[in-house]
Amino acid sequence: MFLSRKTLVAQEEVIRLKVRQLSPEQRKNYHKHELEYLKDPDTYAVLNWCFIAGFHHFYLGKLVRGTVNLSLFILGLILLFTIESPWFGLSVYALVFLLELPQLLNAQNIIHQHNNQVMQSCLTKVFDIHDNRS
Repeated sequence: MFLSRKTLVAQEEVIRLKVRQLSPEQRKNYHKHELEYLKDPDTYAVLNWCFIAGFHHFYLGKLVRGTVNLSLFILGLILLFTIESPWFGLSVYALVFLLELPQLLNAQNIIHQHNNQVMQSCLTKVFDIHDNRS
C-alpha cells in the first residue's frame, strides 16, 4: 500500500522531533544506525526505470520479490531467443512491466516510506540500547 506524500512527510516530522529530544550520545547512535540503512531515492529510481529485472527490490532488501522478478526476466530472455515466435518472451516482459508500473510511478513515496520505517527502527534501537544500559 502506498501512503500519500503528505502522510509520509508528517510521519518523518514526528520521527525527527523524537530524534531531537535524544541526548547527544543517543543522537550519535541513532545517526550511526540511520546512515547504515537509509536508501537513496535516486539509486532506487535508476534501478527501477532502467532494469525490469527486479534489482530495485534487492536494493530494498525484498529478496523474494526481487528473485521472482529476476526469474521472470530470465524466463523472458529464454523464451525470446528459444521459441520461434518472440511474442511469448515479450509477453512475459509486458506482464512484469504491468506488475511493476505502480512501483515505477510511486518510486519517491516507496523510498520515503522505507526510510521512515528505517528511521523509526533506528529510534527504537537507540531506546532499547539506552534501556539496556540503565
